Amino acid sequence: MEEFALGAMFGVYMSKQGEDGKLSKQAFLEMLDEELPSFKGQGKNTGEEIFKGIDMNQDGSVDFKEFALMVAGYACGSYDTLQKVMKEAQKKK
Repeated sequence: MEEFALGAMFGVYMSKQGEDGKLSKQAFLEMLDEELPSFKGQGKNTGEEIFKGIDMNQDGSVDFKEFALMVAGYACGSYDTLQKVMKEAQKKK
């Protein structure tokens, strides 16, 4: 199961990465809207704020390490919510 989750995470990243292997700000915001739409309702600039927080080296893009740290942090802070979302997703299959 863990391998599947890691593969899915990597797949999401790879589907949006540029030729440099990083997510541009625009690609990151699109990914956030598509994969974590619950963030949309939390405020007008939520995506921008998240981007600023995870772009640790402030190069204007998100590399895989920065992306993985965001996902891990989100998972740790939202374990109960993630459990519910995963159960709902499995019901839809």
